[in-house]
Amino acid sequence: MPKNRTKIGEIAQRHWVAPGEQVVWLANPQGHVGSTVAATRTSPHRTAAPALATPDPAWPLPTAAVGQGRFHLDEWAHDPAVWGWAHAQRPDQLAVRFADLFTAGRDECWLLITNRRVALIVEGEVATPEEPASGGLLGRVRSLGQSRDAPPLVTWWEGPIATVRAFVPAPLGRHVTPEWFLRLEFGDGSAFDLRDDQAEQTVRTVHANL
Repeated sequence: MPKNRTKIGEIAQRHWVAPGEQVVWLANPQGHVGSTVAATRTSPHRTAAPALATPDPAWPLPTAAVGQGRFHLDEWAHDPAVWGWAHAQRPDQLAVRFADLFTAGRDECWLLITNRRVALIVEGEVATPEEPASGGLLGRVRSLGQSRDAPPLVTWWEGPIATVRAFVPAPLGRHVTPEWFLRLEFGDGSAFDLRDDQAEQTVRTVHANL
């Protein structure tokens, strides 16, 4: 079932942002995330991060060609089971962190862009209830999750808006009509593509509000 984007935006504006900060755009996965790290392609992306204790979304697996890496360049974009793709040279780069957290959070993990910050968040009621290990992948979770005192939103990762060097509409694939993605280009040289049929408008919206 699609998550309520308007509801999450309203909660973020009431309870998560700082004074003078404005929610600009948000999205959550509508399919699997893949990754290219150096020469290694993986779809779905694999992560050691603990998954949320929530039902798996009813997403089909990527096609055999995509799952086995039997494609050239960006043909993976034509697979409707793939929602996002991380591009990096090293596993410690930010695009891989995004792939890890989107994979662990599935459709409960939201990308939130404000005029000051970029963040990955989940609702407090579904957040992992375990105390995160210091310095671990989920070490920025600031909640005990499903406790009575859980906040409306839990931050899994956040950084200043300048962490994203550019927001770019990316027409991908090999067909005459491209598959449109929003590309986040990070300052460390990695990039994350997420499927967005309105990517050009999304970029205009983001730039107009920064």
